[in-house]
Amino acid sequence: MPVWLFLLALGLVSLTAGGWVALNIRGAATAMEASQQRGHDLRAAATGDFSPPVRWVTAAGFRAFGAAIGLAGLVLFLSGVLELLTNG
Repeated sequence: MPVWLFLLALGLVSLTAGGWVALNIRGAATAMEASQQRGHDLRAAATGDFSPPVRWVTAAGFRAFGAAIGLAGLVLFLSGVLELLTNG
């Protein structure tokens, strides 16, 4: 498998997934925050500890992290294009 193809594929996947969360398409970031809350609720019910949840990431945090992943995917994608054009 050529390196440029690997970079293009990995970059495109990262760009798509990161952009999906960063732009909150179909409520992706809010769904991740709700999933985090449900996990806390299930742990609280299982252990009997009903203290307030520790919010380690909010929906805005998920969006910022998605933007970073999308930007990294864009860099990988463009490096794959550059590799293809120079060594093609």
